[in-house]
Amino acid sequence: MGIEAQRIDHLIQFLDKIEQEITDTCMDKTRRKELIETLRNEVIEVLKIAFMEGDRTVRHSAMYGLSKVGLDQSLDLFLSALNDSDEHVRGWAAEALGKLKNNRAIQGLIKALADENHYVCFNVCSALKHFEPEQIVPHLTQALQDTDQQIRRLACKLLGEIGDQQVTEGLIIALKDEDSGVRYEAAEALRKLRNPASILPLISALHDPNHDVQAVAIMALGSFGDERAVEPLVAMMIEQKNHRHACLEALRSICGDECLDTLFDLIRASKKAISETAATILKNMYRRNSENMSISSQQYQRAGSGG
Repeated sequence: MGIEAQRIDHLIQFLDKIEQEITDTCMDKTRRKELIETLRNEVIEVLKIAFMEGDRTVRHSAMYGLSKVGLDQSLDLFLSALNDSDEHVRGWAAEALGKLKNNRAIQGLIKALADENHYVCFNVCSALKHFEPEQIVPHLTQALQDTDQQIRRLACKLLGEIGDQQVTEGLIIALKDEDSGVRYEAAEALRKLRNPASILPLISALHDPNHDVQAVAIMALGSFGDERAVEPLVAMMIEQKNHRHACLEALRSICGDECLDTLFDLIRASKKAISETAATILKNMYRRNSENMSISSQQYQRAGSGG
């Protein structure tokens, strides 16, 4: 089909103009509606054919056009286009499905969270956020068990943004995911939800092997204001210098500014204890080495006398 992208754009503009002119006529209301519907369906069919047969540029324009004038009639095509080889087509399709908010689109959109293109992923996430929580939350919770780690990551992220407290348990389980990115997004989502049930799991996350997961767990505990987090945060402040500032800020959020002097005293005392301990160890080591050298010298002298 020899249709050009520019002609598709003109076609959509022409359709809008004709619809307006028909609306402004003295024609019977029912007749006007039928005529507009017939004209619109004809344009939609042309756009579908253009999408199936056109080159890359034409397919872009056709997909865009269908998202504007053929939304309700093109659900199956949009779903199929999520697997298109062109990232722009996949992105437009995701955006259109978000506008439709049809339950049939949810599984396809969740599967599309695995898309390697950041633009497409952004559109897919935006589309999923168009659905009502009762529509999407059960599917996203199930996606936490998906074999694809990117789907699990983005499912955690979306659940945190949606803000449904019922997903807390699933996110707590995700804190133990094998993928550090999933654990990070789970901790971040729990930070946003601020459900007290996640306090102890987030305290456990302070010992996560990943630095970023530890960092978001610290921030989350600081935002909760729960006294159960105080001792673990104080311990981490002393044990992990890289997280010291974050721990101080978290403890400040929980206990107030008046705790800072005590914490600074502890830091100074711990530094002094470290220095004193190191000095004692070195002193003992030097003494031991000196004694060993003295014994070796005596043995050498005795050996020489015997010779």
